[in-house]
Amino acid sequence: MRDNIKILILEDEPITRTLLQAILRKAGYLVTIASSFDEGCAAWRRGSFHLIIADFFLEGAQTGADFVREIRASGHNVPTIALSIAEHSQNRDDIEQAGFDCYLPKPIDVRALSDTVAKLLAPA
Repeated sequence: MRDNIKILILEDEPITRTLLQAILRKAGYLVTIASSFDEGCAAWRRGSFHLIIADFFLEGAQTGADFVREIRASGHNVPTIALSIAEHSQNRDDIEQAGFDCYLPKPIDVRALSDTVAKLLAPA
């Protein structure tokens, strides 16, 4: 049941953040949003999340990639989705090396988002 599935969104762009939140809440997920690395870390410490969606090129000194690297370094294997406007092979390599499970390009394709979230949250 989706009512108990918690998703953390780490996205600095307000329109994208609002869109993601609306899509996922409408689908029945519990959504927490953060707009910076520090907000993401604080939310992570407060909650227990089943999935993280993070902007790979988050503005500021620390990025979404840094956030996921930190989570992976602490031993957590929560599924992660990277979001990025730039789509070329170097970015995909960087995304994989940062520890993300998969990548979705911006602008967000609602069907691709829904399918990817369902796939990552499916029981093994």
